[in-house]
Amino acid sequence: MPKKMKGVILAGGSGTRLYPNTKVTNKHLLPVYNQPMIYYPIQTLLKAGIKDILILPGKDHAGDFAKLLGSGRDFNANFTFKIQDHAGGLAYAVGLAEEFVADDNFVVIFGDNLLEDNLIKDIQEFESGAKIFLKQVGDPQRFGVAELDGDKVLGIEEKPEKPKSNWASIGVYIYDSKVFSYIKTMKPSARGELEITDLNNLYIRDKKMQAGFVKGFWFDAGTHESLVDAAFAIKNFNKPLEPLKLENKIAPKVVIGGILYDSRDGSYRTSKYLPYFIDSIKKQDYGNIELIFMDNSELADNDNVKFIKANYPEAKILRSGENLGFARAFNLLITQARKNAASYFLASNIDMIYEPNVVSELVNSVMKTPQIASATCKIKRWDFSERDSEGKGKTNFIDTVGINITKEHRFMDRGQGDIDHGQFDREEEIFGASGAAAIYRLSALDDVAFINEDGRKEYFDELMFMYKEDVDLAYRLEWAGYKCLYNPNAVIYHDRAISSRGRGIIGIIKGRLGKKEKYKEWSWLNHHIILQKMLDSSYSKPVILKTIWYEIKSNLFVLVFERHILKQVWQLFKLRKQIKSRRGQIKRRIKAKNHLEKLMSE
Repeated sequence: MPKKMKGVILAGGSGTRLYPNTKVTNKHLLPVYNQPMIYYPIQTLLKAGIKDILILPGKDHAGDFAKLLGSGRDFNANFTFKIQDHAGGLAYAVGLAEEFVADDNFVVIFGDNLLEDNLIKDIQEFESGAKIFLKQVGDPQRFGVAELDGDKVLGIEEKPEKPKSNWASIGVYIYDSKVFSYIKTMKPSARGELEITDLNNLYIRDKKMQAGFVKGFWFDAGTHESLVDAAFAIKNFNKPLEPLKLENKIAPKVVIGGILYDSRDGSYRTSKYLPYFIDSIKKQDYGNIELIFMDNSELADNDNVKFIKANYPEAKILRSGENLGFARAFNLLITQARKNAASYFLASNIDMIYEPNVVSELVNSVMKTPQIASATCKIKRWDFSERDSEGKGKTNFIDTVGINITKEHRFMDRGQGDIDHGQFDREEEIFGASGAAAIYRLSALDDVAFINEDGRKEYFDELMFMYKEDVDLAYRLEWAGYKCLYNPNAVIYHDRAISSRGRGIIGIIKGRLGKKEKYKEWSWLNHHIILQKMLDSSYSKPVILKTIWYEIKSNLFVLVFERHILKQVWQLFKLRKQIKSRRGQIKRRIKAKNHLEKLMSE
């Protein structure tokens, strides 16, 4: 059974360098820009997937920490507190975590550490020994400095007069549980304390120390100067929501992209939704928005084009002359958004109306940290037949609050069909955003894009004409170490044409009865493209077995009741080389057991 990773935050110390600010409180409770200092190391651990966190304050202000942080519920974490009765040194403080850690591995981080980098890859790959995180500095004499041979640590020297490198220890370490045995053998230094540098050198002596290297900003906010510098950096890194709503000059550009399609036979028409969709976009409280449409209609002079030219001429329309499907059309829109120097791309259906704060809330979500690559909000059912009534057809039935993944590798819209009674009113990390309305960080899309056989980037996989392209992209982003955030503070209303009928086997069958054969064929094919690309040996045995068992059951159902789908088996076989190429390009920066399985429901 893999060991769990826990977190330990060292929050003792008198904070004499920040006096008189620390005369009546602990330095870790001082504000750094818009939140208490202690929040930042907590967020570093949470971003890396660590939820069980021990906080070690000094005895003078322990109650203040508990009052501020509570049980950890507000952070979607579990907090434990243990008081440091006296200053015995950092290694002594680490030793206080023995009961909490037990036989697991753990990350130690200083409570005054503000770190931009996400350490998830280092943490997921850690198995045993220790790891010290280093950053190049201009004044290494002030820090514990590592002597290196490539990425091998030869030794750590505390505040050397003649440093052997400029790689400083930043106060973040990963240890296995053997650290407590090392601590028990240590003797106090000349100043009467157990030094963490001495502890690290014991691991180095036994050739069990690794090095991690930090690239983004890092602040040890223990002085007045560093406190100000850190606040300034964070202010510019996490711009607050209100100015984003009001000032275009500081608001990142958001391109909203949508697909237009009026079929020749009139059975499907986005043009009937456009007046309502565009009106809701015009009312957004976020200023720096650009609308780009891909017109998949066969006729060039269709009602979509006529309406946009007459009512929103600033919108750009790309023409294909044919129905390119979801993935190909959105890839062209994303490519155009990149050419237009946008920071974020909001993929949206047209059969929707937005509340005025949707774009600003979604931008605020993805700006919180570079690890958040996508976000979605609460999407409810829109009764289009009641669009001109007083209530505008808005209902209180949930359409989707993001994509859920199960341990058998089924993908479903969370909450679909439920009455909204506040059960999804909490911001949380989810597996992925529904393609109905999802904002993406364009730099993250570039990171996970496929290079296809023509040498062109594919953000959505064009092996999929329609259905589950959003699932595939969400999966790739998760493998690459990114996160998706659900924001309940904004609402979109959606006139969904097809939806599920339930979560059990009967509900699945009922849902399939209402779908056209072509839709079921696309769904089956794309589901198996995803499985062939995504499944690997880092999943636990229970997940593998549940996935296989579900495949057996579902394909037996196809064999008996939906035999028209069997022709997609041949299509899947024909795509095997392209699937293999895409599988090889997936950036697997995490281990499924340590991260993805935590997002899976039964």
